[in-house]
Amino acid sequence: MISTLLSDLDAGLPARAVARLAVLIGFAAMLVCQSMVIAHAQNAAAPLTSSYETEDLGDGLYAFRAGVERSFFLVSEEGVVVIDPLNVEAAQALRAEITKRTDQPVKYVVYSNSFFERSSGGQIFKDDGAQFIAQEKCAENLLETPRTDVVMPDVTFTDSHVIVLGDQTLEMRYFGPSFGNCFTVMVARPANVMLFSNIVSPPKASLPADPTLANYSLYSLIGFFKVVEAFAAKGEIETVAGGYATIGRGEDGNPVILPSTGPISLVGEQRIFWETLLGAVKAAYDQGMPARVIPKRIDMSQFSEYAGYDERSLQIMTRRIYSLYRIGR
Repeated sequence: MISTLLSDLDAGLPARAVARLAVLIGFAAMLVCQSMVIAHAQNAAAPLTSSYETEDLGDGLYAFRAGVERSFFLVSEEGVVVIDPLNVEAAQALRAEITKRTDQPVKYVVYSNSFFERSSGGQIFKDDGAQFIAQEKCAENLLETPRTDVVMPDVTFTDSHVIVLGDQTLEMRYFGPSFGNCFTVMVARPANVMLFSNIVSPPKASLPADPTLANYSLYSLIGFFKVVEAFAAKGEIETVAGGYATIGRGEDGNPVILPSTGPISLVGEQRIFWETLLGAVKAAYDQGMPARVIPKRIDMSQFSEYAGYDERSLQIMTRRIYSLYRIGR
């Protein structure tokens, strides 16, 4: 069934998206075997049968899925704001989805980070006159590693930037290194939803998809989560939406795409996971425990209900974190 599904989807997705989908479908199969069901989201889950899907999050905010990657867009009577075009193929499908909902043009395209899987494909909107915005370090990253399918930002910001377009507002906040060096958290209003392109993956807390933690700024990660939590509390934000789809299983046992949103408490749950793992490795390191022994001595079973929980992945993460305390990065 899974191989047939991948074959059906392959025609509509770039190779890297199909590869991601294969990984997540494999994870979904594991969920079936382990009976790990996300019960509160089950009724709202979508069958894994389409390359593209748009989810109405309310108050003019939409989540657009291309394979397992998600971008977002805000619709107002004065124009549209797009968050992450993803890639050339996805951007074309995204524009088609936008035109189903409004005849207003895309006025702004915003990058959540500089990774090509988020920032590629925007030329179709640039040709329509859209202005591109990103955190200044994102612009520096893109300048150092240019690609023809990535539009350079027209406007950059240091700590924050706000777009007001009709009745829609998008607030962009840079809280320091976390996932890469320019990862930007956004809040869409009036929906009052906090948008994460990565690092938090609703509808439940999860382990990182890449256990090597290649993109994580581990030394500043806890501080990042604490600042985000305080910011969310001040803004009375109750909902988060994630930039990568989580796969669970439906009542029939088949893989399904779970909803893109979850409670703001997920931010705190992710922080607690990282505090526990980082703290456990630091304690073992301070005791002089050898690197080869530490992964086998740390018990993280309290997080076994987190999506993607896997002992082997945790051992890889532990070795990576050991290097943080040994060499400082």
